[in-house]
Amino acid sequence: MKKFFLLISFVALFGVSESFAQFNVEKSKTANNEDEDIRFRNSFKGMTVKTDYYNEARAKAERKRIRNERNTLNMSFNVQGQMFAYNDAWGGENSTSLLGTFHLTHTFAKNRFRITTQADVRYGYNRARADITVKDENGQDVTERKGIWFKNTDAFWVMTQPSLSINDRWAYSFTGRMDSQLTNSYTSRVKQEDADLKTTFLAPATVSASLGMTYKMKKFPLSVTMDVFSTSGKLVYSDELKKLYEERGADNYFGVEIDKHATFSGGSQVQLSFSKTWGKKKWITYWMHTQSYYGWITNLMKGSKIRDYERYLDQKAAWEAGGQQGEAPAAVPYAARLHPTVNSQHRLTLKVSNFLSTNFYYQMVYDKANNTAVRTQSQWTVGLTYTWSNK
Repeated sequence: MKKFFLLISFVALFGVSESFAQFNVEKSKTANNEDEDIRFRNSFKGMTVKTDYYNEARAKAERKRIRNERNTLNMSFNVQGQMFAYNDAWGGENSTSLLGTFHLTHTFAKNRFRITTQADVRYGYNRARADITVKDENGQDVTERKGIWFKNTDAFWVMTQPSLSINDRWAYSFTGRMDSQLTNSYTSRVKQEDADLKTTFLAPATVSASLGMTYKMKKFPLSVTMDVFSTSGKLVYSDELKKLYEERGADNYFGVEIDKHATFSGGSQVQLSFSKTWGKKKWITYWMHTQSYYGWITNLMKGSKIRDYERYLDQKAAWEAGGQQGEAPAAVPYAARLHPTVNSQHRLTLKVSNFLSTNFYYQMVYDKANNTAVRTQSQWTVGLTYTWSNK
């Protein structure tokens, strides 16, 4: 009985008491690694979980931010018009004129590299009365006074200037530029036939490419580009215009030999650029660009040919005047001495409101190959203006 009592007491003791079991994993020394330490306690609490993934919206926003930071774009559109009308009692000449302009400036900057591209287009027409000769019913010539549209402004130019800065003021620079017109130009308002053609698209066109250095002032928005090595060329890509000048007996047109379509020269160039806006709402803007080129390298390389051609012109003039007897002097190839050219443009804009402005434009050109005199034009207009900028 005592044996059963001890057995029942032992079972009851384990039924009402808590049981504990503890296993300790300590350093285990093996033949391969005696110092290996294995731990399981809190092994996942200090783990850092990081997941890299591509977010298209975030990447797109970042690319847009970088583009806006590196690119600056300004575009300006302007349209002006004016009309004068009088009755017979008042007198005067009725006239209508329209002028449209477009200017673009784009700058891309990344670290030390910068490229600035500019484009300018000006196109205008006017309508005024002029006396023209027409045939009446009997085939007789009679004079009529009629209103005729005539182009008075047509010019465009494109210029690009990459540069690599040396410091805050100096930079290596390259400049490429082209000047020309969009449509045909004729002798006068009453002479607008094919035989009266004077100039047309890319006939002529002036192109230049220059390499040098640019200096920018810090406190004054003026930059000076000194291109030690520069080339300038005239393009005349119009067979129709070439044929007309041949029929007129010319040995060259716009400085290009009559049997060619282009000519290039080498020399140096200087450019001055200024742009400044005043007022919190940019009410006043003044822009200026002046370019001067001299083909001294070509003058040195073709010195003998130039002297031969100048001597031939003197002998021909003397023979035509009757100062010399005998046959006309033998002709020599065309080789004219190059003279410095100047092209200076100025534009002043006064904003009356966000969409209404008054503009003053002035241009002076000296190019002896086209005209021995200095040519100037000025325009003062009021009209609608729309300006867009990404900054």
